[in-house]
Amino acid sequence: MLESVEIKQVEALEELEQIRQLEQAICQAATPIYQLTAYIQNGGFILGAYVDNQLIGFNYSYAGFADGDYYLYSHLTAVTRDYREQGVAELLKLYQKNLARAYGYKKCKWIIDPLEASHGHGSFTKLRGYAATYKTDVYGPLLESYNSKIPSDRLVVERLLNDDDSARWDAQIEELLDEAHELIPWTYTVDGLPMLDKQAPFDATLNYYKDAYLVPIPHYFSKIKVENPSLAEDWRYKTRTICEAMFKQGYVIVHLTKGQEPMHHYLFVKKALFAL
Repeated sequence: MLESVEIKQVEALEELEQIRQLEQAICQAATPIYQLTAYIQNGGFILGAYVDNQLIGFNYSYAGFADGDYYLYSHLTAVTRDYREQGVAELLKLYQKNLARAYGYKKCKWIIDPLEASHGHGSFTKLRGYAATYKTDVYGPLLESYNSKIPSDRLVVERLLNDDDSARWDAQIEELLDEAHELIPWTYTVDGLPMLDKQAPFDATLNYYKDAYLVPIPHYFSKIKVENPSLAEDWRYKTRTICEAMFKQGYVIVHLTKGQEPMHHYLFVKKALFAL
């Protein structure tokens, strides 16, 4: 299927309007044309994904600057339902990487929900990004009724655009996975939903010294949000505590290992091991 997908840079107003319409259909909101053209005219770009000239996905990126660091900020990537989980988003990100390098960028950043396993797998395992920054309640309460009380926390994912040595990166990941220690155990609720074990809670006051740790996250966080909102809140706050503590001690997330349902695991490693 991917062979039939064409990725191209979009600048014409009529094509931008098509992307806006698709954004409205997918996200129930659309970015104004004047904002999209501002992205394009100030160091950013808009990408479209097409099959037989039919728009099926898009990416918005623009210039970013924070703490003395220039980078491309990847604001939004979206794909129509019929083409999700088929690698279209990764194709958009690959094209984005090559175009960003041509623009002179050395780094790209974006944010993801740390408890959405598909986002973590795409950002870390497929795209070889890493995360060392945790942001709390980025958007405030979200619109979904089942999600309104759960803070919109996000991981800041960074991707080095000039590092093409994927074999070295993957070899390090494989070695560290072999020696990684489980940081905190998990179990099931009486309803059969995964939860972090209350009998062995994470202690943020300890000094962690091993090279690599595994931290579990649920396979279907969206299901937990619907079926047990209080458990979803518990996942959010406990994951926040773990990430903030481990980042403070010099660890970064570099990988998400997809296991059997209902749980996957983030790989936290010492930042110095990857010279990040």
